[in-house]
Amino acid sequence: MCTVEYMPLETDPSILHAVKTVYTTDLGLPDDWTDAQRAEFIVAEAEKITWMVRAEASALGDQSIEQWTRRHDGRAPDPRVRSALRIAARAQALHIVLNTELYELIASDTEDEYPERVRTA
Repeated sequence: MCTVEYMPLETDPSILHAVKTVYTTDLGLPDDWTDAQRAEFIVAEAEKITWMVRAEASALGDQSIEQWTRRHDGRAPDPRVRSALRIAARAQALHIVLNTELYELIASDTEDEYPERVRTA
């Protein structure tokens, strides 16, 4: 039996690249980890983020389609428009999830390392 929950999801190569770049250049990994441990961690993080992007894109896509339908007097979008809405939702989801799950870690790590650089209002 193959359900959505058990279907393997190919890790998005752009997400894998982003995770690898951030952890090897900005954040770092424990010095005592082996190369295999580092690679395993990076792949696991990329898989997690890929799933999160997929879920967020689905929710955003559904919202976009609902909003489009409301703006067009209840008429559902045709397949071309629906596809464009889903593509835009995926791009937005990728941006949101990478920022919250990956890029904000860089700022947080910098704040921890250099608290004098953090400005308070």
